[in-house]
Amino acid sequence: MKTVYIKFNTRDDEVRGFYQLVTKVHVTGLPDSIYSVFSDSLHILDARHISYRRATDEEVAKAHDKIRNPFALILQ
Repeated sequence: MKTVYIKFNTRDDEVRGFYQLVTKVHVTGLPDSIYSVFSDSLHILDARHISYRRATDEEVAKAHDKIRNPFALILQ
């Protein structure tokens, strides 16, 4: 299964979408409200008209950097 990184378009979509996903499939949360899910799980959001987009490579890289070194942003 392919993993995709998504961001919800609104806070309301994030609350509803996260609940729908976490009660049905495995979800990994990253900093900056980025979520990692299997691509075949996106139908859950689509069926409920929950708005999301795929996170950009840059957004995902920044989120991973924050996990690896949470103090990096403070030291800059």
